[in-house]
Amino acid sequence: MKKIFISAGDPSGDAHGARLMAEMKSLVPNIEFIGIGGNAMCNEGLKPIVSLQQVSVVGFWEVAKKYFFFKKLLKRCFNILKDEKIDAFIPIDYPGFNIRLASHAKQISIPVIYYIAPQLWAWGENRAKKLAEVTDILLSVFPFETDFFRKFGIRTDFVGHPLLDNTDFSVIPNNTDRNRNLIAFLPGSRKQEIQRHLPLLNSIANILRRTKPELEFGLSLSSTIDKKEYEPYLNDLNMWQLWDDSKSLMKKSYAGVVKTGTSTLEAALCNMPFAMILKTSPISYSLGKRLVKLDNISLVNILAGKKVINEFIQSDAKPEIISNEIISLHNNKNRYDDMQMDFSVIRHLLGEKGASKRAAEHIIKELKW
Repeated sequence: MKKIFISAGDPSGDAHGARLMAEMKSLVPNIEFIGIGGNAMCNEGLKPIVSLQQVSVVGFWEVAKKYFFFKKLLKRCFNILKDEKIDAFIPIDYPGFNIRLASHAKQISIPVIYYIAPQLWAWGENRAKKLAEVTDILLSVFPFETDFFRKFGIRTDFVGHPLLDNTDFSVIPNNTDRNRNLIAFLPGSRKQEIQRHLPLLNSIANILRRTKPELEFGLSLSSTIDKKEYEPYLNDLNMWQLWDDSKSLMKKSYAGVVKTGTSTLEAALCNMPFAMILKTSPISYSLGKRLVKLDNISLVNILAGKKVINEFIQSDAKPEIISNEIISLHNNKNRYDDMQMDFSVIRHLLGEKGASKRAAEHIIKELKW
């Protein structure tokens, strides 16, 4: 029985990890997976050592507040790597934790195959040198990453983006299927994102309701957060349609407001024009602003190499300004069409369907199984 330690620290990583595990098992059936992941990875047979909700935090200050938890978890993972006869370690993004764990794996001669590179090209070129020391091969999901990581001596192969393996994104939604009056709101999948983004989204919806009474508002719910957690931030529950499936909501909506991260890429693949938001703690924002070297932070703008969607970050995330942005998208068909054309270019840049299978084949070949 082959044994893999695999580690994903957020819901997106959990979904990508699950698809990778499924493809690996189709190639080598006798694989046991142990590590960190959520429901999707557990459904593929992961033996979890901690719940995803416990590790899924974002922001420098938010992580620092859980320092002793992560220190204890790292020690526990170190012991598993040492005692369980692990054949390989597959970290999935989540660099603050996974790079430390990869360093320990290398010290005891466990191969490290990094899947979905940390976005060091945005904020951490100095950490790319450390990544080079602890990684045997890096499987990247964005085409521009190959040259970036190779210049640090990291063996890197572009496999395509696993979002395209999701049937929700296999076909470009038709605009005729959209409800022109439905506006999607995606606050995020972590509790802290709900706490910071929902009051803003609620204010935006109230302004839009007064300005354009015909509009309807769909709120994407996270499967990892109880619905009761949303209620304190919504002054009128009757104003909202609650959606458990964010992809279905984005395919049906005419436009939306989406928090930064993988969700912005999903919105582009759903062909839904949108505005991006980000609100985090003042300390995390201050530190992040010093580290991030890019003019844009959304994956859509980074991939396009230009500003396709407007980004509303921290103090710039004002409900009046964002509601005007949604009204502009709703009223200006030329701007709406141009944004969708840019989305089609981004879809092409992500490669062909089958990224999860290609990644699994790379891993099996690397391990000589």
